[in-house]
Amino acid sequence: MGWSRREPEVPANTSTSTPILSKLQSFNPFGNSGYVRLPTQEGPGAPLPAPSRREEEEGWFALSRWDRLLVFGACNAAALVCFVICFAIFPVLSLKPRKFAILWSMGSILFLASWAVLMGPLVYAQHLVSGPRLPFTAAYFGSITMTLVFAIKLAALVWYLVSYFPMGGTGLRFAARFGTNRLSAWMTD
Repeated sequence: MGWSRREPEVPANTSTSTPILSKLQSFNPFGNSGYVRLPTQEGPGAPLPAPSRREEEEGWFALSRWDRLLVFGACNAAALVCFVICFAIFPVLSLKPRKFAILWSMGSILFLASWAVLMGPLVYAQHLVSGPRLPFTAAYFGSITMTLVFAIKLAALVWYLVSYFPMGGTGLRFAARFGTNRLSAWMTD
């Protein structure tokens, strides 16, 4: 009886009072069509529960087209930053292959995530594994995997190369042992 005798709710305040959000919303080409606005301030009293779990969660997981475009742009901008940093450290690729591989893979994942946000994750996953797209999807994910494998192989190549120099293997083992000791000391501090 407690929930059913509650007084009518006061409408939630959904106005955007910050000038940055108002300016950003003014660029929205879609207006307010299909947009689920969440309250920005808590109204008095506890809210009534939704009739079903689906209706309760629907508003929290729905993104408008404008929100999807904003997240799409942010993910693509972050991917671009990762790729630019990769090209900036390209001259020292042989010294820092893991850094290059991680940044390149992160840029690729952010690029894929941007399209998943724009299209919807389930629809995008179905699109990626559809018949015409499957070879390209396999090649792209394979290249991401091979980038990470390449970083490991480059380290093995350096080890192989140094092993041909006189005392190269001994010196490399000493350097690896020293590096391992420094790393373990750094991690335990």
